[in-house]
Amino acid sequence: AANEAFGASLPLDDPQDFEDANRGLVARDPNLVVELAAGNVWDMSAYDFIDGDAPPSVNPSLWRQAKLNNIHGLFKVTDGVYQLRGWDLSNMTLIDGKSGWIVVDPLTAGEAARAALAFAREHLGPKKVSAVIVTHSHVDHFGGILGLFDDPAEAAAVRVIAPGGFMHEAT
Repeated sequence: AANEAFGASLPLDDPQDFEDANRGLVARDPNLVVELAAGNVWDMSAYDFIDGDAPPSVNPSLWRQAKLNNIHGLFKVTDGVYQLRGWDLSNMTLIDGKSGWIVVDPLTAGEAARAALAFAREHLGPKKVSAVIVTHSHVDHFGGILGLFDDPAEAAAVRVIAPGGFMHEAT
């Protein structure tokens, strides 16, 4: 009853958030699955049950947010800026720099970052990664960094920009 009453107070039928979340779609992988280490899998289809109206046991606002989170793919944010959503629980942003991609927050796992970058290269071209920006010390913003590179020497040569105190906070 509390969820129903709360839902009645919200504009849940307003389509604007869904229009905004879909804006700039370049490409979507309808079968998005990432094989992770130790036999784990990130599978977007596992969230297909999040559809229609919220069941009575779920806050309708959280259900709506989950539906928005299910909008995945490669999106153009603005000229030279792209975002990959759905390869794991966070988003990765690509900035088209003079010497290659500047990757902002390379996801949680290397396998996810590798798969997302491969998808972007398939649709945007085979650019190398020239720099990585990590916005903060939560693992979903840096854990995938090594997945961006096939060669450890290439990774060692790339500039990584992170906030002061990052190593302390991350560990």
